Amino acid sequence: MDIIGMWKIAEVNAMGMDFKQTWKTTEELEADTSIHPMQKVMAKAAYLFEQDGTFKQLMPKEIAGDDGEPYDDNFVVGHVGKWKEEDGKFFTEGDEGWQEAVPTENGFEVFGFFRIVKA
Repeated sequence: MDIIGMWKIAEVNAMGMDFKQTWKTTEELEADTSIHPMQKVMAKAAYLFEQDGTFKQLMPKEIAGDDGEPYDDNFVVGHVGKWKEEDGKFFTEGDEGWQEAVPTENGFEVFGFFRIVKA
């Protein structure tokens, strides 16, 4: 699967008020009152994977306000990270170092927290 391009979050491994984690679609997450608002905000991010081995986490302007470098009319750059492909596997660099992005039916699970699909 070609990683280059824009990806959106389809599911989040959300933590409810009971401290149990459950995979929820972004729609389910938004409707669930037991989910902390910060998780709902993070689910609105997008990821742009670029040919040079970098990715940009893009946050909606309505959430980020004037924080971050402007990307387009809808997003600001919230974070810039690195990605790589080795032996047909895809990795992202996070706080824990390089982590394999696990293939899913339509995309990848990244950082054990988000499932992303091509936008």
